[in-house]
Amino acid sequence: MRAAANMPGVNGEEAAPATTNGDMTAQGQKRQRAKQACEPCRLRKRRCDGNMPCNMCTQFEYKCYFEKHPRKRSKLVEQHAIADAQMNREENDHIENELPSMEDLSKMRALEANSGIAFTRLLGMRLDPSSGPKLFTFGWNLGSSQYVRPAVAPITDFLNRHQMEQLAKLYFTNVHPIYGFLNKSRVNAGIGARWTNPGECDVPDHILCGIAALGILYSDNNPLVQLLPRLVDVQKTALESTSTMVPPTLTDVQSWILRCLVLRTTDHPHATWMATCTTMHLVESIGLQLEASSSVLHPATNDSADPELRRRSFWVARMLNSWVSFEYGRTRVALHGITARLPSCVEGDYTKDYIELYSISCFLEPEQGEKAGQWEEFLTQLDAYEPKHDGIALSKANLGLCGYRRLRLANPNLSPDVVKTILNIGLNGLQAARRMAEKGMPWWHVANVPFQVICVFLAMDGKESLSHLSTAMRTLEYVVDRFKTGAMKDSLKTARFLVRLSKKRKDEDSQVLALSIQRARSEDPQPEHLKAMQTQHVHTNGTTVQPVEENHPTAASSEDWNLDALNDSQFDWNYFLTHDMPAFNTFAPDGIM
Repeated sequence: MRAAANMPGVNGEEAAPATTNGDMTAQGQKRQRAKQACEPCRLRKRRCDGNMPCNMCTQFEYKCYFEKHPRKRSKLVEQHAIADAQMNREENDHIENELPSMEDLSKMRALEANSGIAFTRLLGMRLDPSSGPKLFTFGWNLGSSQYVRPAVAPITDFLNRHQMEQLAKLYFTNVHPIYGFLNKSRVNAGIGARWTNPGECDVPDHILCGIAALGILYSDNNPLVQLLPRLVDVQKTALESTSTMVPPTLTDVQSWILRCLVLRTTDHPHATWMATCTTMHLVESIGLQLEASSSVLHPATNDSADPELRRRSFWVARMLNSWVSFEYGRTRVALHGITARLPSCVEGDYTKDYIELYSISCFLEPEQGEKAGQWEEFLTQLDAYEPKHDGIALSKANLGLCGYRRLRLANPNLSPDVVKTILNIGLNGLQAARRMAEKGMPWWHVANVPFQVICVFLAMDGKESLSHLSTAMRTLEYVVDRFKTGAMKDSLKTARFLVRLSKKRKDEDSQVLALSIQRARSEDPQPEHLKAMQTQHVHTNGTTVQPVEENHPTAASSEDWNLDALNDSQFDWNYFLTHDMPAFNTFAPDGIM
Protein backbone atom coordinates (compact mmCIF):
# COMPACT_ATOMS: atom_id res chain seq x y z
CA MET A 1 0.00 0.00 0.00
CA ARG A 2 1.33 3.42 -0.95
CA ALA A 3 1.77 5.87 1.86
CA ALA A 4 -0.26 9.02 1.64
CA ALA A 5 1.49 12.33 1.31
CA ASN A 6 1.94 14.37 4.45
CA MET A 7 -0.59 17.20 4.71
CA PRO A 8 -0.07 20.26 6.89
CA GLY A 9 -2.70 20.84 9.61
CA VAL A 10 -4.38 24.05 10.54
CA ASN A 11 -1.60 24.98 12.96
CA GLY A 12 1.17 24.14 10.55
CA GLU A 13 2.10 20.73 11.98
CA GLU A 14 2.50 17.80 9.65
CA ALA A 15 0.00 15.03 10.03
CA ALA A 16 1.35 11.61 10.96
CA PRO A 17 2.28 9.61 7.85
CA ALA A 18 0.15 6.64 6.95
CA THR A 19 2.01 3.31 7.11
CA THR A 20 1.31 -0.24 6.08
CA ASN A 21 0.10 -2.82 8.56
CA GLY A 22 3.46 -4.51 8.58
CA ASP A 23 5.34 -1.33 9.46
CA MET A 24 3.00 -0.23 12.26
CA THR A 25 4.76 0.47 15.51
CA ALA A 26 3.25 0.72 18.96
CA GLN A 27 3.26 4.48 18.62
CA GLY A 28 1.58 4.30 15.22
CA GLN A 29 -1.19 2.07 16.52
CA LYS A 30 -2.57 4.99 18.55
CA ARG A 31 -5.12 7.15 16.71
CA GLN A 32 -3.64 10.52 15.86
CA ARG A 33 -6.10 13.19 17.08
CA ALA A 34 -6.10 16.65 15.59
CA LYS A 35 -5.20 19.40 18.05
CA GLN A 36 -8.20 21.39 16.88
CA ALA A 37 -11.30 20.43 14.91
CA CYS A 38 -12.75 22.71 12.28
CA GLU A 39 -16.01 24.43 13.13
CA PRO A 40 -18.32 22.30 10.90
CA CYS A 41 -16.88 19.08 12.39
CA ARG A 42 -17.07 20.48 15.91
CA LEU A 43 -20.73 21.48 15.53
CA ARG A 44 -21.65 18.08 14.09
CA LYS A 45 -19.41 16.18 16.52
CA ARG A 46 -17.62 14.50 13.64
CA ARG A 47 -14.03 13.31 13.61
CA CYS A 48 -11.79 15.95 12.01
CA ASP A 49 -8.29 15.32 10.65
CA GLY A 50 -7.21 18.92 11.34
CA ASN A 51 -6.31 19.68 7.76
CA MET A 52 -7.39 22.78 5.88
CA PRO A 53 -9.76 21.83 4.33
CA CYS A 54 -10.42 18.64 6.28
CA ASN A 55 -11.59 15.40 4.72
CA MET A 56 -15.22 15.72 5.81
CA CYS A 57 -15.58 19.29 4.54
CA THR A 58 -14.01 18.25 1.25
CA GLN A 59 -16.36 15.29 0.94
CA PHE A 60 -19.56 17.19 1.68
CA GLU A 61 -18.43 20.56 0.26
CA TYR A 62 -18.74 22.37 3.57
CA LYS A 63 -16.98 25.64 4.14
CA CYS A 64 -14.04 24.55 6.31
CA TYR A 65 -12.88 27.12 8.85
CA PHE A 66 -11.40 27.22 12.34
CA GLU A 67 -12.33 29.40 15.28
CA LYS A 68 -10.41 30.04 18.46
CA HIS A 69 -12.08 28.72 21.59
CA PRO A 70 -11.08 29.43 25.22
CA ARG A 71 -9.08 26.84 27.09
CA LYS A 72 -10.87 24.40 29.34
CA ARG A 73 -11.90 26.01 32.59
CA SER A 74 -12.00 24.65 36.09
CA LYS A 75 -14.99 22.60 37.18
CA LEU A 76 -16.31 25.42 39.38
CA VAL A 77 -16.16 27.96 36.57
CA GLU A 78 -17.62 25.41 34.19
CA GLN A 79 -20.57 24.78 36.50
CA HIS A 80 -21.34 28.51 36.64
CA ALA A 81 -21.02 28.75 32.88
CA ILE A 82 -23.42 25.84 32.41
CA ALA A 83 -25.93 27.44 34.78
CA ASP A 84 -25.71 30.76 32.93
CA ALA A 85 -26.12 29.01 29.60
CA GLN A 86 -29.23 27.23 30.84
CA MET A 87 -30.74 30.53 32.00
CA ASN A 88 -30.01 32.19 28.67
CA ARG A 89 -31.45 29.23 26.81
CA GLU A 90 -34.65 29.41 28.84
CA GLU A 91 -34.98 33.12 28.07
CA ASN A 92 -34.53 32.57 24.35
CA ASP A 93 -36.38 29.26 24.01
CA HIS A 94 -38.83 30.87 21.57
CA ILE A 95 -36.03 31.91 19.24
CA GLU A 96 -32.95 29.77 19.37
CA ASN A 97 -32.64 26.01 19.21
CA GLU A 98 -29.09 24.82 19.70
CA LEU A 99 -29.64 21.66 17.67
CA PRO A 100 -32.50 20.45 15.50
CA SER A 101 -34.87 18.00 17.14
CA MET A 102 -35.27 14.43 16.00
CA GLU A 103 -38.54 15.44 14.36
CA ASP A 104 -36.79 18.19 12.39
CA LEU A 105 -34.03 15.80 11.34
CA SER A 106 -36.62 13.28 10.23
CA LYS A 107 -38.42 15.94 8.18
CA MET A 108 -35.14 17.00 6.59
CA ARG A 109 -34.31 13.43 5.61
CA ALA A 110 -37.79 13.03 4.16
CA LEU A 111 -37.37 16.21 2.10
CA GLU A 112 -34.05 14.99 0.76
CA ALA A 113 -35.50 11.55 0.02
CA ASN A 114 -38.39 13.12 -1.90
CA SER A 115 -36.03 15.10 -4.10
CA GLY A 116 -34.67 13.39 -7.18
CA ILE A 117 -32.27 16.31 -7.63
CA ALA A 118 -30.82 15.78 -4.18
CA PHE A 119 -30.55 12.04 -4.84
CA THR A 120 -28.50 12.70 -7.98
CA ARG A 121 -26.10 14.82 -5.96
CA LEU A 122 -25.83 12.24 -3.17
CA LEU A 123 -25.14 9.50 -5.70
CA GLY A 124 -22.41 11.54 -7.34
CA MET A 125 -20.83 12.42 -3.99
CA ARG A 126 -20.68 8.75 -3.02
CA LEU A 127 -19.10 7.80 -6.30
CA ASP A 128 -16.54 10.64 -6.30
CA PRO A 129 -16.66 13.24 -3.48
CA SER A 130 -14.27 15.56 -5.28
CA SER A 131 -16.26 15.92 -8.51
CA GLY A 132 -19.87 15.11 -7.77
CA PRO A 133 -22.58 16.99 -9.67
CA LYS A 134 -23.79 20.29 -8.29
CA LEU A 135 -27.36 20.79 -7.16
CA PHE A 136 -30.01 21.79 -9.70
CA THR A 137 -28.08 20.95 -12.85
CA PHE A 138 -29.41 17.75 -14.41
CA GLY A 139 -32.76 16.44 -15.60
CA TRP A 140 -34.97 19.19 -14.22
CA ASN A 141 -36.54 19.88 -17.63
CA LEU A 142 -35.70 19.66 -21.32
CA GLY A 143 -33.84 22.95 -21.31
CA SER A 144 -35.57 24.09 -24.46
CA SER A 145 -34.58 27.72 -23.96
CA GLN A 146 -31.94 29.62 -22.04
CA TYR A 147 -32.91 32.40 -19.66
CA VAL A 148 -31.55 35.80 -20.66
CA ARG A 149 -31.48 38.47 -18.01
CA PRO A 150 -33.27 41.66 -19.04
CA ALA A 151 -31.30 44.85 -19.29
CA VAL A 152 -31.52 47.04 -16.20
CA ALA A 153 -30.55 50.69 -16.12
CA PRO A 154 -27.43 51.25 -14.00
CA ILE A 155 -27.81 53.39 -10.91
CA THR A 156 -25.16 55.77 -12.24
CA ASP A 157 -27.66 56.93 -14.88
CA PHE A 158 -29.81 58.82 -12.37
CA LEU A 159 -27.67 59.26 -9.23
CA ASN A 160 -24.20 60.73 -8.87
CA ARG A 161 -21.69 59.65 -6.27
CA HIS A 162 -22.35 62.54 -3.89
CA GLN A 163 -26.11 61.90 -3.91
CA MET A 164 -25.60 58.18 -3.27
CA GLU A 165 -23.24 58.88 -0.38
CA GLN A 166 -25.75 61.28 1.20
CA LEU A 167 -28.60 58.78 0.86
CA ALA A 168 -26.45 55.98 2.29
CA LYS A 169 -25.61 58.22 5.25
CA LEU A 170 -29.32 58.80 5.88
CA TYR A 171 -29.99 55.07 5.65
CA PHE A 172 -27.25 54.10 8.10
CA THR A 173 -28.37 56.85 10.50
CA ASN A 174 -32.11 56.18 10.56
CA VAL A 175 -32.73 52.57 9.45
CA HIS A 176 -29.57 50.57 10.06
CA PRO A 177 -29.55 50.93 13.89
CA ILE A 178 -32.53 48.58 14.28
CA TYR A 179 -32.23 46.66 10.99
CA GLY A 180 -28.50 46.04 11.00
CA PHE A 181 -27.93 43.31 8.41
CA LEU A 182 -25.49 45.09 6.05
CA ASN A 183 -21.75 45.64 6.32
CA LYS A 184 -21.48 49.43 6.47
CA SER A 185 -17.79 49.65 5.56
CA ARG A 186 -18.25 47.29 2.61
CA VAL A 187 -21.20 49.31 1.29
CA ASN A 188 -19.35 52.62 1.59
CA ALA A 189 -16.32 51.14 -0.17
CA GLY A 190 -18.59 49.77 -2.89
CA ILE A 191 -20.16 53.20 -3.42
CA GLY A 192 -16.74 54.74 -3.91
CA ALA A 193 -15.75 52.06 -6.41
CA ARG A 194 -19.05 52.12 -8.32
CA TRP A 195 -18.47 55.66 -9.65
CA THR A 196 -14.69 55.44 -10.04
CA ASN A 197 -13.79 51.84 -10.88
CA PRO A 198 -16.96 49.77 -11.49
CA GLY A 199 -14.99 46.59 -12.08
CA GLU A 200 -13.83 46.53 -8.46
CA CYS A 201 -17.29 47.20 -6.95
CA ASP A 202 -18.63 44.10 -5.18
CA VAL A 203 -21.94 45.72 -4.13
CA PRO A 204 -24.64 45.19 -6.81
CA ASP A 205 -26.83 48.03 -8.01
CA HIS A 206 -30.02 46.52 -6.57
CA ILE A 207 -28.52 46.81 -3.06
CA LEU A 208 -27.60 50.44 -3.72
CA CYS A 209 -31.09 51.16 -5.09
CA GLY A 210 -32.70 49.75 -1.94
CA ILE A 211 -30.41 51.81 0.30
CA ALA A 212 -31.07 54.96 -1.73
CA ALA A 213 -34.85 54.43 -1.65
CA LEU A 214 -34.89 54.04 2.13
CA GLY A 215 -32.56 57.03 2.48
CA ILE A 216 -35.07 59.16 0.58
CA LEU A 217 -38.02 57.84 2.59
CA TYR A 218 -36.39 58.31 5.98
CA SER A 219 -35.36 61.91 5.52
CA ASP A 220 -37.39 65.07 5.87
CA ASN A 221 -38.45 66.72 2.57
CA ASN A 222 -35.70 65.14 0.49
CA PRO A 223 -35.38 66.85 -2.94
CA LEU A 224 -34.68 63.46 -4.58
CA VAL A 225 -38.14 62.12 -3.75
CA GLN A 226 -39.10 62.19 -7.45
CA LEU A 227 -36.48 59.46 -8.05
CA LEU A 228 -38.10 57.06 -5.57
CA PRO A 229 -40.39 55.24 -8.07
CA ARG A 230 -37.49 54.66 -10.46
CA LEU A 231 -35.22 53.32 -7.71
CA VAL A 232 -37.90 50.91 -6.53
CA ASP A 233 -38.62 49.72 -10.08
CA VAL A 234 -34.94 49.17 -10.94
CA GLN A 235 -34.41 47.13 -7.78
CA LYS A 236 -37.54 45.06 -8.43
CA THR A 237 -36.52 44.28 -12.01
CA ALA A 238 -32.99 43.34 -10.99
CA LEU A 239 -34.14 41.04 -8.17
CA GLU A 240 -36.72 39.27 -10.30
CA SER A 241 -34.10 38.64 -12.98
CA THR A 242 -31.54 37.24 -10.53
CA SER A 243 -32.60 35.70 -7.24
CA THR A 244 -35.98 34.38 -8.39
CA MET A 245 -34.63 32.95 -11.66
CA VAL A 246 -31.24 31.59 -10.63
CA PRO A 247 -29.93 30.30 -7.27
CA PRO A 248 -29.61 33.30 -4.91
CA THR A 249 -26.80 34.55 -2.73
CA LEU A 250 -26.70 36.24 0.66
CA THR A 251 -26.53 39.61 -1.10
CA ASP A 252 -29.81 38.82 -2.88
CA VAL A 253 -31.49 38.04 0.44
CA GLN A 254 -30.25 41.31 1.91
CA SER A 255 -31.57 43.22 -1.10
CA TRP A 256 -34.97 41.55 -0.70
CA ILE A 257 -35.03 42.65 2.95
CA LEU A 258 -34.45 46.23 1.78
CA ARG A 259 -37.33 45.84 -0.66
CA CYS A 260 -39.57 44.53 2.15
CA LEU A 261 -38.79 47.63 4.22
CA VAL A 262 -39.60 49.91 1.28
CA LEU A 263 -42.90 48.15 0.62
CA ARG A 264 -43.84 48.10 4.31
CA THR A 265 -43.32 51.86 4.39
CA THR A 266 -45.15 52.75 1.18
CA ASP A 267 -47.26 49.98 -0.33
CA HIS A 268 -50.21 47.63 0.15
CA PRO A 269 -49.98 44.89 2.82
CA HIS A 270 -50.41 42.18 0.18
CA ALA A 271 -47.31 43.32 -1.70
CA THR A 272 -45.36 43.48 1.56
CA TRP A 273 -46.49 40.03 2.67
CA MET A 274 -45.58 38.49 -0.69
CA ALA A 275 -42.13 40.10 -0.55
CA THR A 276 -41.44 38.82 2.97
CA CYS A 277 -42.55 35.31 1.97
CA THR A 278 -40.26 35.40 -1.06
CA THR A 279 -37.41 36.51 1.19
CA MET A 280 -37.97 33.57 3.53
CA HIS A 281 -37.98 31.13 0.62
CA LEU A 282 -34.64 32.57 -0.50
CA VAL A 283 -33.40 32.24 3.09
CA GLU A 284 -34.26 28.55 2.99
CA SER A 285 -32.66 28.06 -0.42
CA ILE A 286 -29.24 29.14 0.87
CA GLY A 287 -29.64 27.68 4.36
CA LEU A 288 -29.44 30.89 6.37
CA GLN A 289 -31.57 29.30 9.08
CA LEU A 290 -28.77 26.81 9.75
CA GLU A 291 -25.65 27.79 11.64
CA ALA A 292 -23.56 25.41 9.53
CA SER A 293 -25.45 23.52 6.87
CA SER A 294 -25.00 19.80 6.32
CA SER A 295 -28.09 19.44 4.15
CA VAL A 296 -27.89 18.47 0.53
CA LEU A 297 -30.89 20.69 -0.25
CA HIS A 298 -29.47 23.68 1.65
CA PRO A 299 -25.71 23.73 1.07
CA ALA A 300 -23.86 26.43 2.96
CA THR A 301 -23.06 29.41 0.76
CA ASN A 302 -19.52 30.67 0.40
CA ASP A 303 -20.34 34.25 -0.59
CA SER A 304 -19.77 35.71 2.86
CA ALA A 305 -16.93 35.10 5.25
CA ASP A 306 -18.85 36.78 8.08
CA PRO A 307 -21.30 34.39 9.82
CA GLU A 308 -22.61 37.36 11.83
CA LEU A 309 -24.17 38.87 8.68
CA ARG A 310 -25.84 35.55 7.90
CA ARG A 311 -27.40 35.43 11.38
CA ARG A 312 -28.57 39.04 11.24
CA SER A 313 -30.05 38.63 7.78
CA PHE A 314 -31.94 35.51 8.83
CA TRP A 315 -33.45 36.91 12.03
CA VAL A 316 -34.45 40.23 10.44
CA ALA A 317 -36.10 38.40 7.51
CA ARG A 318 -37.96 36.06 9.86
CA MET A 319 -39.08 38.91 12.10
CA LEU A 320 -40.47 40.89 9.15
CA ASN A 321 -42.31 37.89 7.71
CA SER A 322 -43.85 36.94 11.06
CA TRP A 323 -44.99 40.43 11.99
CA VAL A 324 -46.37 41.29 8.55
CA SER A 325 -48.26 37.97 8.57
CA PHE A 326 -49.69 38.74 12.02
CA GLU A 327 -50.88 42.19 10.96
CA TYR A 328 -52.25 41.10 7.60
CA GLY A 329 -53.90 37.93 8.92
CA ARG A 330 -51.92 35.58 6.69
CA THR A 331 -49.75 32.49 7.19
CA ARG A 332 -46.04 33.02 7.70
CA VAL A 333 -43.31 30.90 6.13
CA ALA A 334 -42.27 28.38 8.80
CA LEU A 335 -38.78 26.88 8.55
CA HIS A 336 -37.85 23.76 10.49
CA GLY A 337 -34.62 22.84 12.22
CA ILE A 338 -33.47 26.40 12.92
CA THR A 339 -29.99 26.44 14.46
CA ALA A 340 -28.88 29.98 13.58
CA ARG A 341 -27.53 31.78 16.62
CA LEU A 342 -28.62 35.20 17.77
CA PRO A 343 -26.57 38.16 16.52
CA SER A 344 -23.99 39.75 18.76
CA CYS A 345 -24.42 43.01 20.64
CA VAL A 346 -22.73 46.00 19.00
CA GLU A 347 -22.54 49.47 20.49
CA GLY A 348 -25.04 51.79 18.84
CA ASP A 349 -26.84 48.86 17.20
CA TYR A 350 -30.26 47.73 18.46
CA THR A 351 -30.87 44.80 16.12
CA LYS A 352 -30.48 42.20 18.86
CA ASP A 353 -32.81 44.19 21.14
CA TYR A 354 -35.36 44.19 18.34
CA ILE A 355 -35.03 40.42 17.92
CA GLU A 356 -35.52 39.99 21.68
CA LEU A 357 -38.83 41.81 21.31
CA TYR A 358 -39.63 39.41 18.49
CA SER A 359 -38.97 36.49 20.85
CA ILE A 360 -41.70 37.81 23.17
CA SER A 361 -44.09 38.07 20.22
CA CYS A 362 -43.81 34.32 19.59
CA PHE A 363 -46.76 34.05 22.00
CA LEU A 364 -48.89 35.37 19.14
CA GLU A 365 -48.22 32.43 16.84
CA PRO A 366 -51.61 31.06 15.72
CA GLU A 367 -50.21 27.54 16.21
CA GLN A 368 -49.76 28.21 19.93
CA GLY A 369 -52.45 26.51 22.00
CA GLU A 370 -54.69 28.53 24.27
CA LYS A 371 -53.53 28.26 27.89
CA ALA A 372 -55.01 29.81 30.98
CA GLY A 373 -53.35 33.13 31.74
CA GLN A 374 -50.98 33.06 28.77
CA TRP A 375 -52.16 36.40 27.36
CA GLU A 376 -51.90 38.09 30.72
CA GLU A 377 -48.36 36.74 30.98
CA PHE A 378 -47.58 37.96 27.46
CA LEU A 379 -48.79 41.49 28.25
CA THR A 380 -46.83 41.49 31.52
CA GLN A 381 -43.60 40.49 29.73
CA LEU A 382 -44.25 43.04 27.01
CA ASP A 383 -44.91 45.84 29.50
CA ALA A 384 -41.66 45.01 31.33
CA TYR A 385 -39.62 45.20 28.10
CA GLU A 386 -37.77 48.52 27.86
CA PRO A 387 -37.23 49.61 24.22
CA LYS A 388 -34.05 51.51 23.43
CA HIS A 389 -35.29 53.05 20.17
CA ASP A 390 -38.56 54.73 19.21
CA GLY A 391 -38.95 52.37 16.27
CA ILE A 392 -38.82 49.43 18.68
CA ALA A 393 -41.24 51.24 21.02
CA LEU A 394 -43.75 51.49 18.17
CA SER A 395 -43.47 47.77 17.47
CA LYS A 396 -43.91 47.06 21.17
CA ALA A 397 -47.14 49.07 21.21
CA ASN A 398 -48.41 47.30 18.12
CA LEU A 399 -47.71 43.91 19.70
CA GLY A 400 -49.51 45.01 22.85
CA LEU A 401 -52.61 45.93 20.85
CA CYS A 402 -52.41 42.58 19.07
CA GLY A 403 -52.17 40.87 22.46
CA TYR A 404 -55.29 42.72 23.62
CA ARG A 405 -57.22 41.45 20.60
CA ARG A 406 -56.17 37.87 21.35
CA LEU A 407 -57.02 38.28 25.04
CA ARG A 408 -60.40 39.81 24.22
CA LEU A 409 -61.17 36.76 22.10
CA ALA A 410 -60.31 34.39 24.95
CA ASN A 411 -61.70 36.41 27.87
CA PRO A 412 -63.80 39.53 27.26
CA ASN A 413 -63.85 40.41 30.98
CA LEU A 414 -60.51 42.09 31.69
CA SER A 415 -59.11 42.60 35.15
CA PRO A 416 -58.18 46.14 36.26
CA ASP A 417 -54.46 45.23 36.16
CA VAL A 418 -54.71 44.05 32.56
CA VAL A 419 -56.61 47.20 31.57
CA LYS A 420 -53.92 49.32 33.20
CA THR A 421 -51.17 47.40 31.35
CA ILE A 422 -52.87 47.83 27.96
CA LEU A 423 -53.43 51.54 28.56
CA ASN A 424 -49.78 51.99 29.58
CA ILE A 425 -48.48 50.22 26.47
CA GLY A 426 -50.82 52.20 24.21
CA LEU A 427 -49.96 55.60 25.72
CA ASN A 428 -46.22 54.91 25.46
CA GLY A 429 -46.75 54.00 21.82
CA LEU A 430 -48.54 57.30 21.22
CA GLN A 431 -45.59 59.20 22.67
CA ALA A 432 -43.14 57.31 20.44
CA ALA A 433 -45.32 57.98 17.38
CA ARG A 434 -45.36 61.71 18.10
CA ARG A 435 -41.57 61.82 18.55
CA MET A 436 -41.06 59.98 15.27
CA ALA A 437 -43.48 62.30 13.48
CA GLU A 438 -41.66 65.35 14.84
CA LYS A 439 -38.45 64.02 13.25
CA GLY A 440 -40.21 63.31 9.95
CA MET A 441 -39.50 59.57 10.18
CA PRO A 442 -42.28 57.73 8.29
CA TRP A 443 -42.11 54.46 10.20
CA TRP A 444 -45.25 52.54 9.31
CA HIS A 445 -46.35 52.28 12.94
CA VAL A 446 -46.32 56.08 13.23
CA ALA A 447 -49.66 55.89 11.43
CA ASN A 448 -50.74 52.43 12.52
CA VAL A 449 -50.28 52.71 16.30
CA PRO A 450 -52.39 55.87 16.90
CA PHE A 451 -55.19 54.52 14.71
CA GLN A 452 -55.18 51.09 16.37
CA VAL A 453 -55.00 52.67 19.84
CA ILE A 454 -58.20 54.57 19.04
CA CYS A 455 -59.89 51.35 17.93
CA VAL A 456 -58.76 49.46 21.04
CA PHE A 457 -59.78 52.24 23.44
CA LEU A 458 -63.22 52.35 21.82
CA ALA A 459 -63.52 48.56 22.04
CA MET A 460 -62.54 48.55 25.72
CA ASP A 461 -65.42 51.01 26.25
CA GLY A 462 -64.52 51.90 29.82
CA LYS A 463 -64.09 55.17 31.60
CA GLU A 464 -60.33 54.63 31.88
CA SER A 465 -59.85 53.99 28.15
CA LEU A 466 -62.29 56.63 26.91
CA SER A 467 -60.62 59.29 29.06
CA HIS A 468 -57.43 58.80 26.98
CA LEU A 469 -59.23 58.80 23.64
CA SER A 470 -58.60 62.51 23.12
CA THR A 471 -54.83 61.94 23.49
CA ALA A 472 -54.93 59.30 20.77
CA MET A 473 -57.01 61.53 18.48
CA ARG A 474 -54.66 64.50 18.93
CA THR A 475 -51.68 62.26 18.13
CA LEU A 476 -53.29 60.94 14.96
CA GLU A 477 -54.24 64.48 13.91
CA TYR A 478 -50.63 65.60 14.44
CA VAL A 479 -49.30 62.74 12.31
CA VAL A 480 -51.77 63.63 9.54
CA ASP A 481 -50.74 67.30 9.65
CA ARG A 482 -47.07 66.27 9.60
CA PHE A 483 -47.16 63.96 6.57
CA LYS A 484 -50.33 65.08 4.73
CA THR A 485 -50.81 61.90 2.70
CA GLY A 486 -54.10 60.65 1.33
CA ALA A 487 -53.85 57.41 3.28
CA MET A 488 -53.37 59.30 6.55
CA LYS A 489 -56.35 61.56 5.85
CA ASP A 490 -58.48 58.48 5.22
CA SER A 491 -57.30 57.00 8.53
CA LEU A 492 -58.29 60.16 10.39
CA LYS A 493 -61.72 60.20 8.72
CA THR A 494 -62.27 56.57 9.68
CA ALA A 495 -61.18 57.18 13.28
CA ARG A 496 -63.57 60.12 13.62
CA PHE A 497 -66.35 58.05 12.07
CA LEU A 498 -65.78 55.28 14.64
CA VAL A 499 -65.87 57.81 17.49
CA ARG A 500 -69.13 59.27 16.18
CA LEU A 501 -70.63 55.78 15.95
CA SER A 502 -69.62 55.10 19.55
CA LYS A 503 -71.13 58.40 20.69
CA LYS A 504 -74.34 57.69 18.76
CA ARG A 505 -74.64 54.31 20.44
CA LYS A 506 -74.18 55.83 23.88
CA ASP A 507 -76.75 58.53 23.09
CA GLU A 508 -79.22 55.83 22.11
CA ASP A 509 -78.51 53.97 25.35
CA SER A 510 -79.09 57.19 27.26
CA GLN A 511 -82.43 57.66 25.52
CA VAL A 512 -83.44 54.13 26.48
CA LEU A 513 -82.65 54.94 30.12
CA ALA A 514 -84.64 58.17 29.87
CA LEU A 515 -87.63 56.25 28.54
CA SER A 516 -87.50 53.94 31.50
CA ILE A 517 -87.62 56.95 33.83
CA GLN A 518 -90.62 58.47 32.01
CA ARG A 519 -92.50 55.20 32.22
CA ALA A 520 -91.91 55.08 35.96
CA ARG A 521 -93.33 58.62 36.31
CA SER A 522 -96.58 57.75 34.54
CA GLU A 523 -97.23 54.67 36.63
CA ASP A 524 -96.20 55.85 40.13
CA PRO A 525 -98.97 57.86 41.93
CA GLN A 526 -97.89 61.05 43.61
CA PRO A 527 -98.54 61.59 47.33
CA GLU A 528 -101.54 63.81 48.04
CA HIS A 529 -99.57 66.39 50.00
CA LEU A 530 -97.21 66.92 46.98
CA LYS A 531 -100.22 67.56 44.73
CA ALA A 532 -101.56 70.08 47.20
CA MET A 533 -98.22 71.88 47.33
CA GLN A 534 -97.98 72.02 43.52
CA THR A 535 -101.54 73.42 43.11
CA GLN A 536 -101.11 76.08 45.77
CA HIS A 537 -100.74 79.53 44.15
CA VAL A 538 -101.16 81.92 47.10
CA HIS A 539 -98.92 82.30 50.14
CA THR A 540 -100.21 83.31 53.57
CA ASN A 541 -99.16 86.92 52.87
CA GLY A 542 -101.57 87.05 49.91
CA THR A 543 -99.01 87.33 47.11
CA THR A 544 -99.49 85.24 43.99
CA VAL A 545 -96.68 82.97 42.80
CA GLN A 546 -96.20 80.68 39.80
CA PRO A 547 -96.73 76.94 40.30
CA VAL A 548 -93.62 75.08 41.37
CA GLU A 549 -92.09 73.09 38.49
CA GLU A 550 -92.64 69.41 38.98
CA ASN A 551 -89.51 67.60 40.07
CA HIS A 552 -90.12 63.91 40.38
CA PRO A 553 -87.97 62.03 42.90
CA THR A 554 -86.42 59.86 40.23
CA ALA A 555 -85.34 62.91 38.26
CA ALA A 556 -83.45 64.46 41.18
CA SER A 557 -79.72 64.96 40.74
CA SER A 558 -77.51 62.40 42.46
CA GLU A 559 -75.68 65.24 44.16
CA ASP A 560 -78.93 66.14 46.07
CA TRP A 561 -79.27 62.74 47.69
CA ASN A 562 -77.58 62.27 51.05
CA LEU A 563 -76.04 58.90 50.24
CA ASP A 564 -73.56 59.23 53.09
CA ALA A 565 -76.35 58.12 55.39
CA LEU A 566 -76.06 54.63 53.92
CA ASN A 567 -72.47 54.45 55.11
CA ASP A 568 -73.42 55.32 58.69
CA SER A 569 -72.79 52.42 61.04
CA GLN A 570 -75.99 53.35 62.92
CA PHE A 571 -78.17 53.02 59.82
CA ASP A 572 -80.89 50.38 60.34
CA TRP A 573 -80.64 48.25 57.17
CA ASN A 574 -83.14 45.66 58.50
CA TYR A 575 -85.81 48.32 58.90
CA PHE A 576 -84.92 49.85 55.52
CA LEU A 577 -85.17 46.57 53.58
CA THR A 578 -88.19 45.00 55.36
CA HIS A 579 -90.46 48.03 55.82
CA ASP A 580 -93.38 48.36 53.42
CA MET A 581 -92.26 51.85 52.40
CA PRO A 582 -88.47 52.15 52.76
CA ALA A 583 -87.37 55.16 54.74
CA PHE A 584 -86.02 57.17 51.78
CA ASN A 585 -86.66 60.36 53.70
CA THR A 586 -83.49 59.73 55.70
CA PHE A 587 -81.26 60.49 52.70
CA ALA A 588 -83.54 61.95 49.98
CA PRO A 589 -83.44 65.70 49.22
CA ASP A 590 -85.86 67.96 51.02
CA GLY A 591 -89.30 68.02 49.46
CA ILE A 592 -88.85 64.76 47.55
CA MET A 593 -90.42 62.38 50.09
